Amino acid sequence: MWLDDFLRKFIEDSFLSLGSIISPIEITDVIIVFFWSIILSILIGITYRGTHRSISYSQNFTQTLVLLGVIVGMIMIIIGTDIARAFTLVGALSIVRFRNALKETRDVGFIFFVMAVGMACGTRFYLVGIMLTTVGCSLMYFMTYGKFGAKGLAQDIIELDFPVSEDYSLILSPIFVRHLKYYTMLGIDSIDENTNRISFIVTFKKKSKLLSFKKGEEISKKLDSKVGLLSDIQKISYISNVKVIDGSNSVEI
Repeated sequence: MWLDDFLRKFIEDSFLSLGSIISPIEITDVIIVFFWSIILSILIGITYRGTHRSISYSQNFTQTLVLLGVIVGMIMIIIGTDIARAFTLVGALSIVRFRNALKETRDVGFIFFVMAVGMACGTRFYLVGIMLTTVGCSLMYFMTYGKFGAKGLAQDIIELDFPVSEDYSLILSPIFVRHLKYYTMLGIDSIDENTNRISFIVTFKKKSKLLSFKKGEEISKKLDSKVGLLSDIQKISYISNVKVIDGSNSVEI
């Protein structure tokens, strides 16, 4: 009996202390906040994964988005309308230092997105949270598949190991001009005293068709500029570890 009384007293005191004097928190409120914050945060995480197009995708960041939405929802319940709790929370969080740099600006947008949804759920504005998630996710899919803001140039990254003793500009320029529409150096790093790791941002030429006639038969050939570039580079014996990164996969020779 005493255990039942203890548990009942513990639950009542816990949830009454979470709420303000005017509106105490019921356990059903906490369950509903958990439910909607988890569901909506998962939808945002799915949207982030589905609309990500660069090479910096992180599963950990996607999982963190879901966790962040739930945490913010619970924080809003704990704070309630108590100003003292709000200032205490700000003081506690001010000592936290985040060292991980975000690789893309869109990641910052998703962080604020999931925080806003968590705040809406935590303050029991569930309809606002549902509408925000629906509009935000739909907007991200529309802009991603509609290529909103794109300049029309598909840019890839080429990385290769090149000997220090050779002039990479004289060797690579003819090959790049033949197969690329645009290229610029991204960076150069020293691997050892004899080798440098060179990176380029490039845009490949579009596929073209050649028509030739031989013995009355039409022969159609497609020339892939990416394959052609890799083939030409492969002919140079002292170039190694060539990698073409296009965001979804990479090709190495």
